[in-house]
Amino acid sequence: MSRRPFKKIRSAVVYENPWIQLEQHEVEVSASGRRFRYTFLHSRPSVMVVALTRDGKIVLIRQYRYPNREFAYELPGGGGATIDPLATARKELREETGYRASRLRKRGEFVVYCGLSDEICHVFLAQGLRKGAQKLEDTEHVTVHEVSYRRLEAMIRRGEFRDGMGLAALRIAKAELEKILGPAG
Repeated sequence: MSRRPFKKIRSAVVYENPWIQLEQHEVEVSASGRRFRYTFLHSRPSVMVVALTRDGKIVLIRQYRYPNREFAYELPGGGGATIDPLATARKELREETGYRASRLRKRGEFVVYCGLSDEICHVFLAQGLRKGAQKLEDTEHVTVHEVSYRRLEAMIRRGEFRDGMGLAALRIAKAELEKILGPAG
């Protein structure tokens, strides 16, 4: 199917802050001519970093997430203040964990939430880590954890690591992780 099923008639930003815009579009169904409103989040690209320590541990962060009112384990990452995903991955890894990577390679990308957002997340694998100091914003309350691949998989099975973006990033990196670290169990 090459023809797009919807045609945008008009659009407006109904809310925005430094991270997102809530857009409302009036669209027309190409086949029938029927019009309806489509509301979605527009967000700049984001990154997730699967970072491996020299001794084969995966670097996780744990931070408080206000919408869920809980602390969550996640991979380092964040929103794209820049259009360069590689630069954003380096920046987020350094700020959230203190680590700098001598090797940072893009492994893939995914749509964060089809149908609700246009955000694309770029997944990077970081190796050759050197520890430094975190550079957190005052709204960030982040602790750094290093876990084995086997332990991370157990955390996922028990529901301790349940961040969707992190799960998607780990799936994208899975073949390479298993090549480097061996199967998780």
